[in-house]
Amino acid sequence: MKEFLLLIRENADYGDLSVEDMQADIQEHIKWVETLVENGNFKDGNPLDSAGVTFKDGIATDGPYVETKECVSGYYFLLANSLDEAKELAKGCPDLKRGATLEIRRIINTDEEQH
Repeated sequence: MKEFLLLIRENADYGDLSVEDMQADIQEHIKWVETLVENGNFKDGNPLDSAGVTFKDGIATDGPYVETKECVSGYYFLLANSLDEAKELAKGCPDLKRGATLEIRRIINTDEEQH
């Protein structure tokens, strides 16, 4: 199987969810990941801290970035035979219900590509 990176871009107001909504979201993610694990499609995944640093033109800018409408809030490493299969797996991501944007990229294993 090939590895794919699934990046989750949330609306900047995601942190404004109530505690109850956040707990419900976590439970939906747990169920989705359990299904991925059962089917052999899960490698890793975690949420990301909203604070960070961006480098542009050699200058570092600290975050969070309130002027942005979206931020990368988490990632998953998925295992799939093709990009089409990875797209189908991503359709189950609970973040889509809240309007998140998902980006899928195949991870190129440079050791494999050279042989």
